[in-house]
Amino acid sequence: MATLSDTPSQDDTPSRSASPSAVLRAQGVSLGFDGTTILQGVDLEVQPREFVAVVGASGVGKSTLLRALAGLIAPREGQVEIPAGNSDDTRAWSMVFQAPRLFPWRRVRANVELGLEGLALSRAQRRERALEPLALVGLDGYAERWPHTLSGGQQQRIGIARALAVRPRVLFMDEPFSALDAITRRRLQTELVDLRRRSEAAIVFVTHDIEEAVLLADRVLVLGGGKDDGPAGMVDVIDVALPKEERREHAGFAECVQGIEGLIGTSAADESS
Repeated sequence: MATLSDTPSQDDTPSRSASPSAVLRAQGVSLGFDGTTILQGVDLEVQPREFVAVVGASGVGKSTLLRALAGLIAPREGQVEIPAGNSDDTRAWSMVFQAPRLFPWRRVRANVELGLEGLALSRAQRRERALEPLALVGLDGYAERWPHTLSGGQQQRIGIARALAVRPRVLFMDEPFSALDAITRRRLQTELVDLRRRSEAAIVFVTHDIEEAVLLADRVLVLGGGKDDGPAGMVDVIDVALPKEERREHAGFAECVQGIEGLIGTSAADESS
């Protein structure tokens, strides 16, 4: 495992060494379709409240890996372990997609309540529980609005609130800001940094944007290789040892980004040679 900065983290997020049991574990995971392996040899442990970003070139299998970690597809080899929810009114994991996927016929609070349906909660409890994550994303005053009256950034925050409402142990995020304009994307990145301090969930975050990965993550899982010369695989797992506050302005930020870009570029060059 590499570290692209020797600057210690300055926040109070629990370190991996202080957390005895992982909330998510993948061992020797290989993935593929129709008899073809596209990604192999993935080993990963995610600790409570840790943020792990997954990066790599297009087509390397980032989103496929995310779905396997969530148990939505079965690995061809290896295993994925996700613990159960803490109780019968929580879920082990939830997911935020590239698009918010809101139901236009349901008001904002009803959309957030959707993930709570099927849990051991009364209707009144669901309505109350939905307000908690809405407050976390700064939209508690929008509970009775219709989705079409909200901006794209606000709609995506509703999607995040819906995922948080079930109090997941692991929150999977599949390029959640990729469809947003640059200004909105940057604002939501900043809000996600703040949200992490108030949420108990670990986060696994897929992105094409290396700057975004370095900005947000405790560690970055770099995938590389693949296509014509065989399946892709893990290139490295990078510790981003930079303070989370004003990380983008830190002197080591660009160095971290360039280091990961170099890993991805080297991997692509190796596969094509």
